[in-house]
Amino acid sequence: MDYSQAIEYVLSFTDWERAPAQAFAAANFDLRRVQSLLARLGNPHLGRQTIHIAGSKGKGSVAAMVASILQAAGYRTGLYTSPHLHNIRERIVVDGQPIGEDEFAHLTEALAPQVAAENEDGRFGQLTTFELLTALALLYFQDRDARWQVLEVGMGGRLDATNVVDDKAVCG
Repeated sequence: MDYSQAIEYVLSFTDWERAPAQAFAAANFDLRRVQSLLARLGNPHLGRQTIHIAGSKGKGSVAAMVASILQAAGYRTGLYTSPHLHNIRERIVVDGQPIGEDEFAHLTEALAPQVAAENEDGRFGQLTTFELLTALALLYFQDRDARWQVLEVGMGGRLDATNVVDDKAVCG
């Protein structure tokens, strides 16, 4: 799978960022499907310190500043934000550098069989674009041996895919 195929694959799933407002029903969100997918992937969200940023205004800026502070202090730091402005790779960053096209494609290819298995199981509904990107970010942070991961809430609420990390160092 190359980068353009990876983008096409990720964007082929339901994308609540592009859905009409009436689509946001509680029935569409279930954190168990992300937890199940991450278990299939070996729980890449575990094993590092997590800072979780939520809110209605400024959370992306706060997340970027916190990641910058951690990096300046000498820690390898992953940053996951949404939405992106120019390029989907902006959402997944380690030490100030967005994930590379080849890495994005490689991790998406590794993720795809587990996504297919999870969706085939279907107990908790079908995975979404945001959930895939969240899993991809967590895999990348694990692969890059990030000590810290700064996660910006995406769609918000207790069922947001970034809430898969139970043990958080800081919530903002």
